[in-house]
Amino acid sequence: MNLDARQIFNVFSRMSSRERWLVGLAAAGLVGTCLYSFGLDPLINGKARLQTQVVQKKKELQAIIEQRKTYLDVAQKLKAGLTLLAKVDPNFPLLTHLETTISQVIPRERINSMSPSSKPIGDEYEENIVEVKLSQVSLQQLVDMLYRIEKGEQPLRVTRLQVKKRYNDPRNFDVVATVSLVRATA
Repeated sequence: MNLDARQIFNVFSRMSSRERWLVGLAAAGLVGTCLYSFGLDPLINGKARLQTQVVQKKKELQAIIEQRKTYLDVAQKLKAGLTLLAKVDPNFPLLTHLETTISQVIPRERINSMSPSSKPIGDEYEENIVEVKLSQVSLQQLVDMLYRIEKGEQPLRVTRLQVKKRYNDPRNFDVVATVSLVRATA
């Protein structure tokens, strides 16, 4: 079936004015519906979809910024840790140093035991540990001892500290402290 514009015009011209008005109104409605469906609606929905994507991308950007801050913080701590490890003397006598440092503050008869041990940390590092048991130590002596251990030339850390009040002497304490030193294995 061939549609000829002259035939459509002839049919349209034979219609009454009321029919022409109704056909024109229907054609205008059809054109309006097509414009809305194929033009305006995709633009409105596209704008809403883009706004949703913008909000999502902003959240992703904020997460990336937070991850960057975390990464920079960890990288700075790693650099500081590696600098600290570089200061460690590989021949540093940990047990002797602790015995000397502790005996400067606490009398030798109150040092019950000092137990050294070591454990590997990966392939490159080793943690040397000394567990120190003390009895009848005053709070001032304990604070002074901890300060001297952690503020010395070598990067020693008290990794565990257990303080028990003595039953018969409430001003003195029994202390178990674990001191560690991490160093490269050679």
